[in-house]
Amino acid sequence: MAEKQQATIVGFFILMGMIILGGLVMAFGGGRTLFVNAYKLNVLFPAGVEGVQEGQAVTLNGKRIGETKELRFADENDLSKGVIVVVSIEGFELPAAVEMRVWPNLMGLGKPPIAVVVTDPTDEGRLPMDGTATIYGVLLPRMDQLIPKDMQVTFQSAAQHIGELADALRPAAENLGRLLEERTMSEVDQASVTANLDTLVQRFDATLKSVNAVIGDSTNQENFSAVLENTRKMSESGVTAMENIRDISGDGKQAARDLSVLLQRLASATDDLSTVLQRLDKTVALMQDKTGTVGKLFTDDRLYEEMLLSARRLTKMLDDMREVLDLAKKGQLRIKAF
Repeated sequence: MAEKQQATIVGFFILMGMIILGGLVMAFGGGRTLFVNAYKLNVLFPAGVEGVQEGQAVTLNGKRIGETKELRFADENDLSKGVIVVVSIEGFELPAAVEMRVWPNLMGLGKPPIAVVVTDPTDEGRLPMDGTATIYGVLLPRMDQLIPKDMQVTFQSAAQHIGELADALRPAAENLGRLLEERTMSEVDQASVTANLDTLVQRFDATLKSVNAVIGDSTNQENFSAVLENTRKMSESGVTAMENIRDISGDGKQAARDLSVLLQRLASATDDLSTVLQRLDKTVALMQDKTGTVGKLFTDDRLYEEMLLSARRLTKMLDDMREVLDLAKKGQLRIKAF
């Protein structure tokens, strides 16, 4: 009885092992195509392909749709016609507008990714699933993996523009070369060649040497020292003059204030004089008016005649007094006492 149970257990483990082994064979040995309607798809690479081997996965939009089965020449009699990669598609019906793209590894190690890409989503056609379908394949350049295609176009355009710019700058570079080439001042003075940057530097160097010789002379140094001393004195005098001007400006401000006060007083005196003139005008008007006392006094003819007579008498009296004084000076004046 024990031997029978032991044989049953051993047989069970052997059966389980065979089942697991069969599952592994199906998982890694293509067993996934046993229960699907797989068909072959021929992919023509006119320029050849690199790194593709049998058993590599093929994807569409990131999902596995089959694997490579075979690689062969498109025409063994004319090898330049490219290579055909036979792919086993696992029951998927593919659009007619597709192509296969292979991205080679940058370092040349490992298997390159293989993908089927739909080139025209609006095309409603379908590939036949009887193994006669053929599509084209493309081996993408390694550069496309580093730099996108549109950026490559931009780089090419920029390189072209740089080349055009270089062509345009070539005359300027030639002129710059002539400007920097070595020439002597004697050649320029003789008008055999034109001056350039080299001769300009030479002349500037000669000028600096001349200036250095002038400044280095002891007599000139003494003269420069005297000029600097005079300049310092002039600066000090200028400071003093500015201080005096500042003081004068202060006095001017005070004078302006005094003048303002004087003008105010003159304005007041002018007002007073105006008042006096108004009053005088009224007085003259009263004097001209014959109805008033003052008017009668100044307009009466008898007053004029009496004043004229009085003036004549006063004049005669002054003449008599003058004669008396003359006699007194001469000692001829005699006074009689009563």
